[in-house]
Amino acid sequence: MNTKIGILGLVLTAILTVGLIPNSMGHGLGTETMPPVMIGGTEATLEVGSSTMLDTGIRQITIKLFETSSGDSIKNSTFEVELVKGDDSLFINNFERDDGILIMNLVPSEKPNVEIINQETFASIFGLASDQFNVQGKVFENGGLYKFSIKITTIESFDNVLSQPVEYNLGISIPETTYYEIDGGEFGMQEIGISSYFDQINEFNYIADKQEVQFSFPFDWEQETIDQSSVVHEEILIPKTFGDLLVSGFAATLNGIELDTDTITIDDFNSDERIVHIVVSQSELQEIFDNNNFDVDEISINVRPSELNLPLTGITENGQFKINLLSGFSNVSPNSTALLEFEILDVFLKDKPMQVSYELKVLHQNNEIFSKSGTSSGVKSDPEKLEFFIPTDISGVIELQFEGLADSDYARLNFPVAIQSSLSTIPDWVKNTAGWWANGEIPDSAFVNGIQYLIKEGIIVIPETEQGSSISTLIPDWVKNTAGWWANGEIPDSAFVNGIQYLIKEGIIVLS
Repeated sequence: MNTKIGILGLVLTAILTVGLIPNSMGHGLGTETMPPVMIGGTEATLEVGSSTMLDTGIRQITIKLFETSSGDSIKNSTFEVELVKGDDSLFINNFERDDGILIMNLVPSEKPNVEIINQETFASIFGLASDQFNVQGKVFENGGLYKFSIKITTIESFDNVLSQPVEYNLGISIPETTYYEIDGGEFGMQEIGISSYFDQINEFNYIADKQEVQFSFPFDWEQETIDQSSVVHEEILIPKTFGDLLVSGFAATLNGIELDTDTITIDDFNSDERIVHIVVSQSELQEIFDNNNFDVDEISINVRPSELNLPLTGITENGQFKINLLSGFSNVSPNSTALLEFEILDVFLKDKPMQVSYELKVLHQNNEIFSKSGTSSGVKSDPEKLEFFIPTDISGVIELQFEGLADSDYARLNFPVAIQSSLSTIPDWVKNTAGWWANGEIPDSAFVNGIQYLIKEGIIVIPETEQGSSISTLIPDWVKNTAGWWANGEIPDSAFVNGIQYLIKEGIIVLS
């Protein structure tokens, strides 16, 4: 797979082959200028540019053959172009270009087969610019990796057919964003997006108990692929209504290998979504390749909060202030007093704490349960501390609504926070039993019988759950894994309760 991945919209890689000339690769982003080569007595250079038209989203590819010394286009050049996606050849076509410039627009359409249509522009009619070719087809509705083979068969005259054509192989990666609906627990159904700048995503999962996003895409683990990959860039798009993933830091693995924290960047400047960038450099790919022997042709990336109980963080709509909700506020429950600690930082001053006026409202289903106006201290060691009471009848999600920072109408930010249900109680000592079971020290039957007894005796209290029936006593691995993580304090009580409820619904735990 000849691919180079970059941060811009369309990304190119190129290999030049001609006679016995050794392979060479371009390393630019957006535009690739290939090394000069002698073609029919003329030293020539090929330049390939890529861009996306912002108003239409159409991807445009510009191919120019020019004399190296003067920069002038080589007239009467013929480009033989083949476009391949996956294992399918989409077209092979000869383009005779009087001015040595070939412009192709990859245009999505409803037609199943690819069509090539010559499109004259107003400028081209008067000789002020090249005319263009619309390459239309349904295939261009999707992103992914497109491979071009470009042969130069004539220069300076269409009758001057080269006995030894020059061939370039280009990998063009078109980014694609796909949204996946997940169950966000207390936050309701959510949509997480993945923008891939390499190839199409072939698998996505969200592991709620670990708050972990998992996805994978094709990647040939070969030296040639590494040589042609300047970066691997993926983006996770998280709705700002999903409080579980509004944390201040993430950790990530690539095929099980822990990535350096520098590969992860959080962008909170969009009012609706936060964007988590995963950017793995060529040197990091090389190190992973040198030290591992993968038996799959794919990259699998897992992203999760870097620690338990991390502060939630966000940036106001005007992009000026960052607010961190400090640790300890994630475990709020009804009929209790919540302690809220937060700090206000100035983004433009590299997250310096600022003395800023603010208004805070705590809302539940648009009803105000607390409000406070104040001014932050501006001292890192002295965060703002507020207490407010969570009524007994409050459940689900509350909104922390910050407004009017520094008296600006646009300096506002909302945090959704889940209220832990008061309908379940589990004594801490039950964790020992769960840990023994997860480690294989007690059998499934002993664990099930023990949990049944504790629930019937009222020692463990869980939400009302419909009793199921089953002839199977097989417990899925994920339930045992969840018990182990809970025993180690890695996930909240609610995740363990979900596992118990599953066993009741499946009839493995019987309460009646």
